[in-house]
Order: sequence, then C-alpha cells, then structure tokens
Amino acid sequence: MVEPGESPEKVIRVYRVSGYVEGPCENCHQEQRALLMFEDYRMGYECLSCGHSERVDRVDWIEGDKLPPDWGLG
Repeated sequence: MVEPGESPEKVIRVYRVSGYVEGPCENCHQEQRALLMFEDYRMGYECLSCGHSERVDRVDWIEGDKLPPDWGLG
C-alpha cells in the first residue's frame, strides 16, 4: 500500500528474450520501448521512437520473444 505523499512503485513488464517492454512510452505514447540497464545496474527502459529513458523499481519478466510487427525484426 502506498502511503500519502509516496510515489507508487514503477513496474514494467518485459519479454525475457527480446527485451521488448509492454505498453506505451510516457513521453511520446509510442509502443517502442526496450529494456535498458543504467551505469549503476538499475533497470529501466528506453523509447526507441523519442529516446526518453526512465528507471523503474521492478521488472516483471514475461516468457517469450515477442517483438512488435512494425519493428521489422520478427
């Protein structure tokens, strides 16, 4: 439970094999986010459309290797 004045825990869902992060970027709203590890080994994501990156508190891993069809890599 989040106490008043606290930010809720930031969680992303990531496909384990591809690193694809589910959901839209909070900045540009495109669904082209990828898993990112920062210099201090904390996890986050980077938007491949606008370059916005953000740290997260937790990563929930999804089994599979899904990629969005418009990435042209699948």
